[in-house]
Amino acid sequence: MKKKILAIFTISLSAFTILAQNEIDALRYSTQDNLGTARFSAMGGAFGSLGADFSSLSNNPAGIGMYQFTEFTFTPSFNFNETTSYFGANKHSKFKTGLDIGNLGLVLSTSKKDNDWKRINIGLGWNQLANYDQYIYIDGYNNKSSIADNFLSEAQGNKIDDLNAFHASPAFWTDIIDVSDNSIDSTANWYAQDTGSYISHVYGNKRQIRKITNSGGMHEFVFSVGTSFQERLYLGATLGIPTINFYQKSTHSESEFSDSITGLNSFDYAEELSVYGSGINIKLGAIYRVSDNIKIGGALHSPTFFSIEEEYNTTTTAYFENDKSTEYSPYNYFDYNLITPYKVIISASTVITQIILLTADYEMIDYSLANLYADGYSFNDENNTITDLYSKGENIRLGGEIKLNPFSLRTGYSLNSSPYKNNSDFSSEKYTFGIGINSGSYYFDAAYVLSQSKEEYLMYNEVFIDPIALANTNHSLLFTIGFRY
Repeated sequence: MKKKILAIFTISLSAFTILAQNEIDALRYSTQDNLGTARFSAMGGAFGSLGADFSSLSNNPAGIGMYQFTEFTFTPSFNFNETTSYFGANKHSKFKTGLDIGNLGLVLSTSKKDNDWKRINIGLGWNQLANYDQYIYIDGYNNKSSIADNFLSEAQGNKIDDLNAFHASPAFWTDIIDVSDNSIDSTANWYAQDTGSYISHVYGNKRQIRKITNSGGMHEFVFSVGTSFQERLYLGATLGIPTINFYQKSTHSESEFSDSITGLNSFDYAEELSVYGSGINIKLGAIYRVSDNIKIGGALHSPTFFSIEEEYNTTTTAYFENDKSTEYSPYNYFDYNLITPYKVIISASTVITQIILLTADYEMIDYSLANLYADGYSFNDENNTITDLYSKGENIRLGGEIKLNPFSLRTGYSLNSSPYKNNSDFSSEKYTFGIGINSGSYYFDAAYVLSQSKEEYLMYNEVFIDPIALANTNHSLLFTIGFRY
């Protein structure tokens, strides 16, 4: 193993542009789920023309104008995620569970004496917008490539001191890759051989394991105001302050080599990413009562302007017959900004025989409009990739409710189209069910949400390996308790 004895190996963070920020992050933070209160979730999130539910403040804020009483709501949620990976002939399923707060909110309703403008309502609280909990396990044999090939490709043409401090440099100092002329004794000056030419110590067939643990979510603090004109036109606006909390730990392991040199038995390469961010947006909405039984609604969401901070580091460990070698990267801190796409929502609902409620939402969002920027870095390549890769998304939400006072039965369905231009396979679906009981002064709702989607995961550069197919299934249980005054 190499000994760093004749030179001091120093690293300046400012010398590197190790950016985890890319089109994947832009899509992740531009995408939202139909979460919040149990009633909202049970009806597929199709509340654009219904209102009088706290989650509608993050959907169509005109819904706040329908409140006739002061109301407090609280929604705890339980999530169970299953992710199945397909690597060659191998299939593996792993689970991750978590608790969260889907909703916490207060709406104050103030009556007015004006015969036309009935009231001014104010809402203040918290809605869950996304859940990132996931555990991915990939395991299989690969005789075509290694992540060492990725390190090698990155290293070629660079002197030792110029190697990437998070990838190629740790791989070099742990003997996963080496200078092409390694004939000089390892206790000698390695820099005498520093020609910028390298070789890999990993060959042939090998077992590859990748473990990815994701956790966190996106929540939005909302401040809303709304009113009602002649109980026919409802108007509302929301100031949204979303927050991001995302953590990812990824460990790539390779072992059972059919061929290697220097006595290398196996190695691990671990990446750790912590993301924190906050943003601001404005939502405007209107609902119009066409008749006693029919309402239509529309909402416009401005882009969200996010300010995001990331911390990233890697750990590389190589295991030999009688020893091991570990290299730790520096901690890279980087802050950047993201502008997510705007949204347009059109909605309609109807009541049949005063018992059956049917509702539908159509949502349009163009994911190709997401934009990354930062002081000192242009993000030109990343933004061009976003424009080339993503397209306009068209999302449909349907909901239904049967009222059997004091009980209600609910169901819903939502379909989010694929955000990718050339691949329609990555749409997502939700099937929702729920029940509620309403006594007038308080109510209790429960919902079950089944979410299904497909995606791909790239373990390293696609030049060397094909993406791994993943299937996601998420089960959510939500319970809302509400009080009216």
